[in-house]
Amino acid sequence: MQEVVERILKASIEEFSEKGYAAASTNSIARKAKVAKGLLFHYFKNKENLYVECYKHVLSWSRTKFEEFANQLKDEDFFEFIKEWGLQKITLAIENPVYSKFLLTVTNLPPKLRAIVLGLIREVLLNSREILLEKIKSVKLRRGISEEDALKFITAVFDGVGNTYLDQYRDKPGELLNNLEKIMAESDRLLDLIKFGILDRESQ
Repeated sequence: MQEVVERILKASIEEFSEKGYAAASTNSIARKAKVAKGLLFHYFKNKENLYVECYKHVLSWSRTKFEEFANQLKDEDFFEFIKEWGLQKITLAIENPVYSKFLLTVTNLPPKLRAIVLGLIREVLLNSREILLEKIKSVKLRRGISEEDALKFITAVFDGVGNTYLDQYRDKPGELLNNLEKIMAESDRLLDLIKFGILDRESQ
């Protein structure tokens, strides 16, 4: 039974990532999974339920990857952790293109289904946020800057840079590996800007 479910999920994630939710075909999914369509609907009551279960599956994978990474780097300081995780996210997305493409299908869903999926995403983000908030407690922030605001700003910066690199290397994973030193150097420069700002303090 579990092996059949895994086959269906794999075929479904591929289909949804290729065609999006609306255009994805349960006939095509059943064919790819090598199961009768009736069996597909035995395990997943309808297309919407199938999509939600696929999203849960990929989010669970994503959450596990983050928790494993956080455990491996639990002794690193906050800034080094953020830098390394930014690179790890890019690497995971490029090494798992079907998953990364599937996650983006949330942007074109019927409103009711989108609300369900966004709720699932919020749960995962809350979990990772708690880990990051715990780590940022070790950072001496400027007076008036909250840990929440600092975390929002830093993650927004690194998410933006990460998306740029992802677009650049999506079809050239080998080049990503060859340019790790350059990417890490840029991450160090960004961290320097985050820590010390862009203005010359003496000229203010």
